[in-house]
Amino acid sequence: MLVLDRAHFDHMTGADRALQLEVLGLFRMQIDAWRAAFGTGESWRDAVHTMKGSARGIGLMALAAACEAAEQASNADHADAMQSLQAHLEDALAALEQFAAEAA
Repeated sequence: MLVLDRAHFDHMTGADRALQLEVLGLFRMQIDAWRAAFGTGESWRDAVHTMKGSARGIGLMALAAACEAAEQASNADHADAMQSLQAHLEDALAALEQFAAEAA
């Protein structure tokens, strides 16, 4: 599965590079809030669900799949699912940085 589906991102933004960079900036701004919510009671579910939708919207399909797996994980598998999600998030951030560098 692609980390960043550029064709999907182009489709969703009309391939407008300025808009894409703005959207990526907005996504990055949310990450700290999502990460903070991961460790707090049940609020992690809302954060993961929101991240999943945002990731799908910009073509981060592997991250969206990891979010979905975390949502569906049993309590016993929650820690492993969240660790996997964190790894996918790091991959996604690296792909976004590469995209931004190429778009600049």
